[in-house]
Amino acid sequence: MQTQFSLFDLLVLIGITQGVVTAVLLLRNKENKSSNRLLGLVLLGFCFLSTKILIWSLNLWNTSWIRFFPNGIELALAPLVYFYVKSLLDKLFRFGWKQWVHFIPFLISQTYAFLVYFSVISVRSIERKDAIADSLRFDQVKNTEDYLALLSLIIYIIVGFVELNAYRKWLKISVSDNTVPEYNWLRNIFLLSATLGVLLFVNLFFNNIAPDDPYRSLRLQVYFVFISFLIYYLGFMGYQQRNVSSVLPIAREPQNEENETSSNYDPLIIDLLEKALTQDKVFLNPTLSIQELAKSLVVNQRELSNVINGHFQKPFRDLINSYRVEETKKKLLDSKFSHLSVLGIALEAGFNSEASFYRIFKKNTGLSPKEYMVENG
Repeated sequence: MQTQFSLFDLLVLIGITQGVVTAVLLLRNKENKSSNRLLGLVLLGFCFLSTKILIWSLNLWNTSWIRFFPNGIELALAPLVYFYVKSLLDKLFRFGWKQWVHFIPFLISQTYAFLVYFSVISVRSIERKDAIADSLRFDQVKNTEDYLALLSLIIYIIVGFVELNAYRKWLKISVSDNTVPEYNWLRNIFLLSATLGVLLFVNLFFNNIAPDDPYRSLRLQVYFVFISFLIYYLGFMGYQQRNVSSVLPIAREPQNEENETSSNYDPLIIDLLEKALTQDKVFLNPTLSIQELAKSLVVNQRELSNVINGHFQKPFRDLINSYRVEETKKKLLDSKFSHLSVLGIALEAGFNSEASFYRIFKKNTGLSPKEYMVENG
């Protein structure tokens, strides 16, 4: 048996190595154990999946004890990614018995893989091994599992994307604390997962209509190189988030859409809010939430939210940040604050995150703080 090591094998091995190392680091991390462990399992799952192609590429499939090596991990990957996302969005999330229901298809698949493997492990003849596997309908079952994996990927992408959008909407209308993550990068995870689904679909489609297609090997290589990239991106981005605390969405009150589209807003609430922003400068509180603001104004939280979204035409988060930007602009041009750095002024204006401050300032003014000072100084 001749084994030839190729560039493709190297790329897959780099992905596996990077994934395993990152997974170990995440599993050992003492912060945010739930999300870090789930991401660690996601990475190990993709690494385990990648060994499938190496067995073929390195011609190890013809090794007696490796042939039909039990690997049914595909059906576990989509729910693992979904629960990782869920653990980031809600710190009350705990992986329990209810979540195990999502892994029943994987457990059945993996049990079947073990059944086939141990049915042939003691047989030395490759031809006899294949005959036993055929009697257990190995190819048909694996083909069905691939379709189920594609269906699982579609379902969990949709559900996860809906939950992420709900979280981001809640964040905009409820929280002004700029240290609370928006998780923009999770959208990329869903986009990459969707791309993976497209590649899987293409492989399944051509495998069925043209089993002897000469490009079959190339399509598989593209698919698994993409998985290596996905491992790298997940590991890199997830490891950066390893110490970021997940968020508990406090008092997620449903919004009254009928009121939001109405132009009849309570003038008393409008006056109270304008006074709180211009005179009391409530935006200087870096962790101000709409719940806290409604309580201090002694008004209904839902009505306050409708006024902000309708009368001010901005979500709560954007409204508070706009006042923080205006406060920063004034102080940047005021000689009384020349002893402070730009960041120091931003912190005094209610910002509590350097990265978000520069991003929000540029978004509101079209300029960086230094450019603004030059143009208006």
